[in-house]
Amino acid sequence: MSEMTTTIFGGLFTLLGVIIGWGLNELSTVLRSKPKLSFQMVGTPDAELVENELRTKTSLSECGIEIFNIGQKPFVLESFALYDGNKLLVDCYIDEQSRVILPYHNIVYTLMGQEADSLLYHCKKSHFDKCKVIAYNLSGKCIKGQLEVPLISLRASTDI
Repeated sequence: MSEMTTTIFGGLFTLLGVIIGWGLNELSTVLRSKPKLSFQMVGTPDAELVENELRTKTSLSECGIEIFNIGQKPFVLESFALYDGNKLLVDCYIDEQSRVILPYHNIVYTLMGQEADSLLYHCKKSHFDKCKVIAYNLSGKCIKGQLEVPLISLRASTDI
């Protein structure tokens, strides 16, 4: 009787192990296939900038945001927004030619002068060096991330 009970419990534990292993495998597959973006602040090359005296609020600024697709599927980025807590700092809309980010590729969104000024104003006011990013695809799904803003926070600390 004891050997039969041990065999039954051994079989149940083996079956339970197989089910848990299958479930974990499915979970890892789902997590790997989720879109993933990474955000980094970059400087704008001097060749793309207009002289300071000729800039308007819609001219390109010295700051850009590089967006990497580190997922396994292409991501169609419609827009993204920068937040400090729940406070909206900047809304950024991607032009149609740059929307598709292939796996392991990136795009650079160069902030306009008014977007960089808004970010600088909020950084001076709230003294942050990171902000939250929420990126939206065409179907409205969002991906959240963080963006370190060293170019802006450095300017904010030296302009005070």
